[in-house]
Amino acid sequence: MRSALVAASLAVVAMIAGCTTSEQATLDAGRKTTGPSAPPTPPTPAVPAQTFSRTGEVGAAAPVDLTVKAVERHRHLTALKLELSVPTADYQTPTFGYGTLNSDFARFWLLDPVGRKVYFTLREQDGETAYGTRKHNPTESCRKGTRYPVEVYFPPLPAGVRQVTVLAGGLGELTGIPVTDGAPEPSAAPGDDGTPEPGSVYRWPVTPPPSDAWSYVADVREYVETPEKSRTQEGADETVALRTDVLFAFDKATLSDKAAAVLDDVARETRERADPARPPILIEGHTDSKGSDAYNQKLSERRAQAVLGHLRRLLGTEYEYRAAGKGESEPIAPNARKDGSDNPEGRARNRRVETSYKLKTQAPEVTRTTTASPGTARAAGPAPFRPDLGPEAGTLTRDKLKLHVHPLYRDGAFLVAPFEIENTDTEGIAVPVPQPFRAGTPHEFVTGAAYSGITLVDESSKARYYGTRAGDGFYVQNAVTTIRPGGVQRGYIYFPAPPPEVTAMTFEVDGLGKVQNVPIAR
Repeated sequence: MRSALVAASLAVVAMIAGCTTSEQATLDAGRKTTGPSAPPTPPTPAVPAQTFSRTGEVGAAAPVDLTVKAVERHRHLTALKLELSVPTADYQTPTFGYGTLNSDFARFWLLDPVGRKVYFTLREQDGETAYGTRKHNPTESCRKGTRYPVEVYFPPLPAGVRQVTVLAGGLGELTGIPVTDGAPEPSAAPGDDGTPEPGSVYRWPVTPPPSDAWSYVADVREYVETPEKSRTQEGADETVALRTDVLFAFDKATLSDKAAAVLDDVARETRERADPARPPILIEGHTDSKGSDAYNQKLSERRAQAVLGHLRRLLGTEYEYRAAGKGESEPIAPNARKDGSDNPEGRARNRRVETSYKLKTQAPEVTRTTTASPGTARAAGPAPFRPDLGPEAGTLTRDKLKLHVHPLYRDGAFLVAPFEIENTDTEGIAVPVPQPFRAGTPHEFVTGAAYSGITLVDESSKARYYGTRAGDGFYVQNAVTTIRPGGVQRGYIYFPAPPPEVTAMTFEVDGLGKVQNVPIAR
């Protein structure tokens, strides 16, 4: 039986009732009636107001309460307004800093799950102190029961973004947060003096960003692979890499019988997804490192031309095409292992023909789906706020850490895998060095990810989904931090969304095992 403290680490939605009563007017005084007065109209039902709250653990501190008060869109920035408190233990220091800087609140991000962008905090420099609320000193702790308002600033959100997901470090993802148009721009505030008292509101200093603050917005990148091909997407750019071992016989540039079915599928997807107004469709051939540079260059060119010819016959003249050969110059996997021995798996992945194009533009409310190909579905809108994780789907254990897997769910363009990590040692602190759920030999797309060993598999299509990333080093997931004895930390990973007909997936951890038939919640 998991402790009450573990259960308390899940958020509970608070409903705030604001009651108004409307009654029918009575008859004028002295007016005669032949029957009883009409009964008063029943009170108008109150419209419940949802709070966006999460209770969880950040580092080895006791649980922290976090409530998102608002996400305000301003002309020059976006303001995330929060309230923090520690409900169970006095003088705790929840860490929302970045790297070794725990005096600010840089470990928050805004995710637009429909526009597929991550917004980073406005900072002095990359990796340095974030603007907004800053503690008086780095070691300042929180008093039990004191409420601490916090403001965190981000680049401005586009006018069409109506809801975002707040990524709150160790507290996980808070989906479906409405975006409002803010009234005056944030301004500097000195903060409160003295010692905070339990039950009071204590304000730390607020420093608004200057016009030249470090600012960064990144497109989310996706990667899905099947035995025949892989798909990478970043912003409006999509690339489908076809295994040449499926398309061609060894050392040949003539399409095989099996290639026709694969390319027919690619042509159908391309027609649905590629924007003919933003040419070209680029087709590039690649080889492994076997053979001479000159020979591989010619072979890659011939194979690219063969694929171009087939796609042109199917797609027609509505599109513009360009073919090129890259030879062995752009490998995506090592051709040899670290000890110098041959790496046949890596060489097989390097032998490929890539088809790249610009995606059609879509409004946020539009759903784009392609039913036959894995990894191409798009949900219509952001997920609503989810106060709890749902029933447990299975567990996996590594040493003294137990990973509790919960139902998956769709958030805009993505599939979210939420889970909990429990430190089953009731006496010792769990220090995750190195990260416990990294792959032994990670795929290059997720090499630096804390959860590089966790993937989702669609058993029907054999498609494997990898965690998403934004920019060069940010992965849309949180890392395992120090967990107190018996404590539980919430984790999440954002994956590409599978087609809508997929209702369950396998949750797989490299070297540890798998949980099959994890449902996708509706």
